[in-house]
Amino acid sequence: MGVLTGMYGAWLLVGFLLVPALVRPRIEREATRVLKRPVTVAKLRFNPFTFGVTVEGARVAERGGGDWITLRRLFVDYDVWRLLSHTVGLSTVEVEGLTFRTALDAQGRLNFQDLLEDDGKAEEAAPSSPSKWVLEVRRFRLREGRVEFSDGSASAPFRTVVGPIAFTLEGLRTEVGNRSGVALEAWTEAKEHVAWKGDLGFQPFTSRGSLLLENLSLPKYRPYEQEQVSSEIRSGTAAVRAQYRVEWGGGHRVVELSELGLTLKDVKVAERGVAQPAVELPLLDIRGGKADLLAPSLELGSITAEGGVVRVQVAKDGGLNLARLVAPPKPRTKDPDEKPLQWRVHDLALKGFRVGWEDLSPARPVQAEATDLNLHGQDLSAEPAAASPMSLDLKLGAGSLKAEGRVTPLKGTGDLQLKAEGLDLAPWDPYLDSALDLRIASGKLGAEGRVRFAFEGRKTDGVTYRGAASVQGFEVRDAALNEPFLRWKQLRLVGADLRSAPLSVAIQTVDWTDPEGRVVVQPDGSTNVARALRLAPEGKPAAPTAAVLPATPAGSPDLTIVTFGITGGRLSYIDRSVQPNAALVLSDLEGSYLGLSSRPDVSSKVDFKGRAGGLAPITITGHAMPLRSDLDTDVTLKIQGADLTDFTPYTGKYLGYTVQKGKLDVDARLRIDHRNLKADNAVKLDQFYLGEKVQSPDATGLPVKLGLAILRDRKGVIAFDLPIEGNLDDPDVKYGKLVWKAVFNLLGKIATSPFTLIGKLFGSDAGDLSSLAFAPGSSALEAAATPKLQALAKALHERPELRLEAEGAADPDQDGAALRKASLEALLQRTRARALKQVEPGPMPAAERERWLKAAYEGAFPPAKDVKPTPPPPPPAEMEQRLLSAQGVDPSDLIHLADARGKAVIAWLQDTAKADPARIFPVRTGQAKGAAVVFTLK
Repeated sequence: MGVLTGMYGAWLLVGFLLVPALVRPRIEREATRVLKRPVTVAKLRFNPFTFGVTVEGARVAERGGGDWITLRRLFVDYDVWRLLSHTVGLSTVEVEGLTFRTALDAQGRLNFQDLLEDDGKAEEAAPSSPSKWVLEVRRFRLREGRVEFSDGSASAPFRTVVGPIAFTLEGLRTEVGNRSGVALEAWTEAKEHVAWKGDLGFQPFTSRGSLLLENLSLPKYRPYEQEQVSSEIRSGTAAVRAQYRVEWGGGHRVVELSELGLTLKDVKVAERGVAQPAVELPLLDIRGGKADLLAPSLELGSITAEGGVVRVQVAKDGGLNLARLVAPPKPRTKDPDEKPLQWRVHDLALKGFRVGWEDLSPARPVQAEATDLNLHGQDLSAEPAAASPMSLDLKLGAGSLKAEGRVTPLKGTGDLQLKAEGLDLAPWDPYLDSALDLRIASGKLGAEGRVRFAFEGRKTDGVTYRGAASVQGFEVRDAALNEPFLRWKQLRLVGADLRSAPLSVAIQTVDWTDPEGRVVVQPDGSTNVARALRLAPEGKPAAPTAAVLPATPAGSPDLTIVTFGITGGRLSYIDRSVQPNAALVLSDLEGSYLGLSSRPDVSSKVDFKGRAGGLAPITITGHAMPLRSDLDTDVTLKIQGADLTDFTPYTGKYLGYTVQKGKLDVDARLRIDHRNLKADNAVKLDQFYLGEKVQSPDATGLPVKLGLAILRDRKGVIAFDLPIEGNLDDPDVKYGKLVWKAVFNLLGKIATSPFTLIGKLFGSDAGDLSSLAFAPGSSALEAAATPKLQALAKALHERPELRLEAEGAADPDQDGAALRKASLEALLQRTRARALKQVEPGPMPAAERERWLKAAYEGAFPPAKDVKPTPPPPPPAEMEQRLLSAQGVDPSDLIHLADARGKAVIAWLQDTAKADPARIFPVRTGQAKGAAVVFTLK
């Protein structure tokens, strides 16, 4: 008994005193050798009763100084009797205050990298047979654990502290099929929470359980984010929860997650260096997920996000900020063995989002914002041909947009029903700047129809829309002067079929309500239309278009409108190139255009009516094809009673007079066939009278008032035809210019040959009415003069404004010869009367003429008395010729003859034709020539 007592006492002394003294230095030496770092143990206790070991104050130093691992207390309670069953049994392992410091240097090497690398000197171990020994730990507990981690290899230094850490393990046993329970819970310095609960098996390695990561601070991990993408997370927290299953042994490997969930709160993502976040997510929730990390595949039950904000910005070079957010800072090299991720999302719902759009690529940035955006999608997947039901609704300003249908995102196709109401067009007008110089002041877009799109890399890729559309309350203004250019109350399209590839437009009905357009000619001759459509070269004044209708360009789209109707139309023409400015209005325009098309086999019908100047009825009928290059057009235009005072600016500029009064009727037919223009214009001017004289450098020098007086009848009506011809490809063919050219041609003909027109109007075959010929030396009217005088009398009657001036004339040669012959005849009669002692000379008998010719000759040319014998008399013809030469013609005789002729004509017109004496004037200017009376119209 004493021996046993002594042995027991000795064992207690050895256990309590000797074992710690011997084992602690050995542990320090072996640990220092293995870890290649100084290891110290402050205290080691051994309980000889329970064989429990307690280590306190353990420390593993870093090579360069400082602590690597520190341990406040380790307690191990052995189950010695389990050795009998080839089991190393630990009934309890308790670890308190374990701190582990891990660091990566700038090259990415761990602070204990040397312990992980093989120095190449170890001998190859011989294969060993499976051990029959089993390790068993009934209970392992870690309390107040701590991991300090720093990373100097990242783009920015990263540090974190995980702790306190609590970890428990129950029933660990290293034999096939055994599973032990584990539980871990930890926090970080950022209040992040990690929880793990499950089981472990080691032969093979298996584990099942649940993971929970809460309150993860996303900005904290920005150094790693910056290495992957070009964005930065400014704020946000995340929570991840999942069930997991891991099996890793032999040829069977599984790493799966189920019941996967992710919650993001208050996330803000921005481009680096940009103050405003591009994406804001107050809440994003993912539920019902499962993943196979080895496949790899991911399937999510639902993704829900609420109240998000997305700011989309297009840079001047066309780059998109959202694309830059996810772009890697450096190009990535894809692993050829990398398997593509297979993913599927059963339900996607974005609720109450706000999407801002800013496009800096146009000269004037575009800004718009969609609010209350809701997007719902189902069965989204990585399969290229998978079609997903999608729906979208949003508000854009005061308008709304809804779309619903099926979309194949990865294939780039979709089929949607679209409905838009009240979408404001004004914010989008900068996109027009490349083609139009206009500003959209107002306008609401509405649409309801079917949209299909396909972008699969084919030539036929594009968008198709079928349905109806409308634009209400629309107004565009001249960008340069901010003046109205075009506006309307409503434009509605029904039965539209719009295609982008190839570009085509087919519309059943277009109803245009209260359209109002303005054509403005500026002082330099440019027009707002040419400027708005950018028809002039850059940097040059926008001149009016050259042709009435420009030719259809090659490759123009296929356009067909079955019925185009206008109600309440109005067109204003303002010309500031004349003073005062001209303002012409076509209003109350109503009618239809049937068969408007660019196809050559489609016929058209034009039928419009309206009012010119607000009062005069106007009609346009026929057919026209302005969208075809052949321009097959035949249109009749009729205007009744347009007020001509509206044209005063033009008559003042080109004719030199204002318009006192007058009405205009036009019956015109315009035909265009293969670019050749032909217009027949029947013009009627009723009571058209010019007013005051206007000083204008452009005014014609033609006698305008005379021309109008010749054309104007007794009822005050002027009627004439203006034929116009030309080719539209001639840059000088401008319809307005052609009209004025025709007018001036008519006035020019009247000015140069007024009597020609009078003769055509009233003289029929009377010939030239500008003069009336007389027999030489006579003032008596001949029978041939009657038709001409009748024509002149009729002209004076039918044209009460005309005044006729008549100037008699005498020809010194013809009339002088006639007067000398008459003087000779009078001489012969006087010679006979003296010889026969008659009181008054009488007619000369023909049989006696030679007798008295000789007597008159001898009296005028007596023979010389000193010449013997007397020479015989000359022949009678020579005697008559010498006597004629001896007759003198007094100039006053010619003047009297001219006056007599003029008086004879005037007397006939007044007495016979009963012409108004107040409008017929004898004149003596000395400019009239010949044996005639010359007429002038005033």
